[in-house]
Amino acid sequence: MAMNAISVHDEPVPVLAATTADQRESDRFQSFRDALCDVYLGIRPERPSSGSFDADVLAYDWDGAILSRMRAPGHEARRDAASLARVPDDALFVNVSPDSSSRLDHLGERWRMPAGAPILLDNSAPFALEFDPRRRFRLYSLRVPRTFAGVEPSGRAVADLNRRLSASGAGARLGAQCALLTTEFDAGRWDAAAAMTRAVVAMLRGALTGVDVETDALSRLESGKRAASSRINDPDFDVHEFARSVNVSVRTIQNDFRASGETFRGWLLGARLDAARELLRSPAWRERSVEVVAAASGFRDIAHFHHVFRDRFDATPGSFRP
Repeated sequence: MAMNAISVHDEPVPVLAATTADQRESDRFQSFRDALCDVYLGIRPERPSSGSFDADVLAYDWDGAILSRMRAPGHEARRDAASLARVPDDALFVNVSPDSSSRLDHLGERWRMPAGAPILLDNSAPFALEFDPRRRFRLYSLRVPRTFAGVEPSGRAVADLNRRLSASGAGARLGAQCALLTTEFDAGRWDAAAAMTRAVVAMLRGALTGVDVETDALSRLESGKRAASSRINDPDFDVHEFARSVNVSVRTIQNDFRASGETFRGWLLGARLDAARELLRSPAWRERSVEVVAAASGFRDIAHFHHVFRDRFDATPGSFRP
């Protein structure tokens, strides 16, 4: 399956939502283990030696890219020869924990992963992943098909990539993008999470194939616009936040807009006007004043809103009411 098979639509499909909160203490760990099977194929959590096991898992699918979040007490999880034979699977996982370090034994290497550092797991190979049993952790995993980048990386290629990510600017940029992704996921801002998922997939593809996603201005603009779609109604949203969402400088993003025949200011104004027009057309907003619609679309000045609306649509806001 080539990379373009992962189109990552904005609307996610729920895959898994499970919690041990409603389970008897004696059943909690087994309930948690059973819940993981559909996403974490063949991965076997090991029961902690003591303490209550209060955990939850949430996962969504964007056309083949599955993003999941696990919150649990620290424990160890393994993929061994028996599970490889019993549940074969060759998917790749991008793992990152924003606030917990971990230890990983995988592909002949032993890693001590600091909080926030991404690493790629090959589910066709054994591994042992351990979080501190004295602390709770959050783990985010992005599961992608092995051939998502248009190539089929070997285990050696995955190990080589992990070494490069641990010691390069590319790894730091991927970690920053993962941090943005986890923030949007936790907030339930699915359109922005979809854009961040695209960016993570694109950066990982570039790292595997040697195609530098940082030079792809059109992809960067597309990713930034999608991420911004949930923020355009904030009157304080500006080009600095847009640039941060794609991990480049303000000058770079302004050059990207210029190369596409746009400006950031013009794009943002157009996006807000389009959003206002849709609200005006909506029966659910029929009783709301034009002033309220303008404010909900990111405009502070109602007179300015009326002026630019007429310029854009050659009609008054009221004429779009149902």
